[in-house]
Amino acid sequence: MAQNLVSATLTEETKNQILAKLTEIKSALDFLISLQPKEVRSLFKPGNTFAPLIDKAYHVVVDHPEILPAIFDKEEFIKDYQLSKDLTPIDNQINELSESVTKTLMAINSDALNETMEVYAAVKQNKDKVPGLNVVAEEMAEFFKKAGKKITPPQEQIAATKQN
Repeated sequence: MAQNLVSATLTEETKNQILAKLTEIKSALDFLISLQPKEVRSLFKPGNTFAPLIDKAYHVVVDHPEILPAIFDKEEFIKDYQLSKDLTPIDNQINELSESVTKTLMAINSDALNETMEVYAAVKQNKDKVPGLNVVAEEMAEFFKKAGKKITPPQEQIAATKQN
């Protein structure tokens, strides 16, 4: 039986609605920045480990602002702290969506490649029987020469692994 991990369609209307909503979300998050790898390396990356420390610092800033140096920008710290709290669930949802889209796309492309292998086998088998099909067979064969290795459908890879 042929692999069929995903069987769905996406209408042009739905695709356009999704793209419009994503554009709207990007516009609403107009403060997002892009950093170069060197800039990313230079940043503190607190992660979850330091979240309790940042929370404690926030409470100190709110409860005891008198102990802070005069040059400490209390408002900016509070703004950063709150934005971090507000942006975290958005980040979680976007990451979850991104991972789902990526894995679904991988499965769809795997389905398509499996089906392509069936088409290629049919083209090779019938290239001398259908006028012009030999040209298509040669064009498809060129891809495999460029790839440099045999593409084995996942079902055959699994079967070969079980035999070894």
